[in-house]
Amino acid sequence: MRTPTTQSTPGWAPARLGRAIPLLGVALALAPFVWVAFAHAIEVWSTDSEFSYGFFILPTTLLLIWWRRAALRRSLGPGASVGLLVVIGALAVYLLAYRVGINALMGLAVVPLLWGCAVYLWGWGAGRVLAFPIGFLAFGLGLYRGLLYSVGFALQQVTVLGASTLGQAVGLSVERDGLVLHTEQLRFVVAEPCSGMNSLLSLLALGALWTYVAQGSLSARLAVILSVLPIVVLANSTRVTLVLLVASWFGEETALGYFHGASSLTVFALALAGLVLISRMVGCKTPKLAT
Repeated sequence: MRTPTTQSTPGWAPARLGRAIPLLGVALALAPFVWVAFAHAIEVWSTDSEFSYGFFILPTTLLLIWWRRAALRRSLGPGASVGLLVVIGALAVYLLAYRVGINALMGLAVVPLLWGCAVYLWGWGAGRVLAFPIGFLAFGLGLYRGLLYSVGFALQQVTVLGASTLGQAVGLSVERDGLVLHTEQLRFVVAEPCSGMNSLLSLLALGALWTYVAQGSLSARLAVILSVLPIVVLANSTRVTLVLLVASWFGEETALGYFHGASSLTVFALALAGLVLISRMVGCKTPKLAT
């Protein structure tokens, strides 16, 4: 009895090679643009602690694509020429941003650039599957240092107001003077690192990721995203209030020493707990396992 042998279909290898050549060509053509955007983003992630979460964005994107690999395989089809128009438009924005030195816009242009390539090579079905994983890159590539000076300053002011209000509610004698909070034991400046910007940006990315993988209605997912800002403001105001309380109980050295450093983790933990609570309240369930 002869052992059956597997025979390759004539022309199968050339056909596969024919499909790989356009993909390789597109990858080589776009690699310099993508690399420049990522190189600048890595510099921003490395130099600003508020943006250090950006190092997790690309691995998360790749993990999402792997998680949806079955759906992606099923969706592959003939490419759509409209994707090429998206690529051309994204390249135009990229080159303009590069010319005028707006690095964040240059990084954001990479998102439609990659998505347009996927549509052009594999069609609208693949584009739908890859829309969120590729779009998630915006949370890392769209960061710029000036973001801290605009949004961060606004968060500092809100934190000062929130902490003074909470402090007075728990019996502390707190006075506000700009970004400075005064108590009998402490003069506390709500500086940029205390603005909650780090928690806001990372929690926005985490909230978007959660609403993508979780089961729930569109309104429920939108409620989770919209809850991120008030949750971060409340958590950060609570952190500053706790610093003031510790100063009143144990002195300034204790409040501004170990407790102040450890409390930064408390902010994110409180905010994350709030996000989970809101998710349960609006009906977002455990992430679906289907791909």
